[in-house]
Amino acid sequence: MDDTVTPDAGDKSPANSPQRGKVRAGDVTRLCIVTRAELPVEQMIRFVAGPDGVLVPDLAQRLPGRGVWVDGHRDHVLTAVKKGLFQRSLKQNVKVGPDIADLIERLLAADVRQALSLTNKAGLLVTGFGKVDAELGAGRVAVLIQAQEARPDGAGKLARKFQAVARDRGAQAPLVDDLSSADLGLAIGGENVIHAALAAGGQTRNFLRRVLRLGRYRTASTEAAAAKSEVISEGGDMPSSGQIGTDRE
Repeated sequence: MDDTVTPDAGDKSPANSPQRGKVRAGDVTRLCIVTRAELPVEQMIRFVAGPDGVLVPDLAQRLPGRGVWVDGHRDHVLTAVKKGLFQRSLKQNVKVGPDIADLIERLLAADVRQALSLTNKAGLLVTGFGKVDAELGAGRVAVLIQAQEARPDGAGKLARKFQAVARDRGAQAPLVDDLSSADLGLAIGGENVIHAALAAGGQTRNFLRRVLRLGRYRTASTEAAAAKSEVISEGGDMPSSGQIGTDRE
């Protein structure tokens, strides 16, 4: 069953919710089986039942079969497991692995590493304090990456310089600092990678999207109950529980 595109279904989230993005015209949206809010698929995780009946997270959103969707926070996935929402929405007794929440995080982290590797192959990545500092001075840095093990003095110096350059150009200064040195090394085939920088380009934008998805998953969502209450209070036609969050036909 193929997914279909639903442009601009409207933002069903609380106006003051910092974790729930607005739905823009042209976005492909789906309903979350936990919150019943409609969100862009980039903010969600798709799940399908495998041939053996085991629930499979479909991060690339391409696997065949009927899919169900969950707002991409770890706690929403855990809620769906606890309440049996996967079985209810897929209308079958799917088997859910006890470590599925940890599995998803590992897959998302691997996805980030793969995206960073692609930036390196595209020639957009430089590493090392001196090279990063020089690229910052030349105004060629679109994203600054600092390993979790980075020393505060060096990391702070580069971050401040990046912010100053970006401010002068009226640009943003995205900083990625939640990857370990081992993560960076695995991605680019190096050792003891602490400081890195990315130039602008398509692979850089792809990397940032992957980083944001991993960050979203790791961030607790405390507004789920409020979002569900708001959607229900709006009235109108509500899908049945068996249709919530499934691929549209």
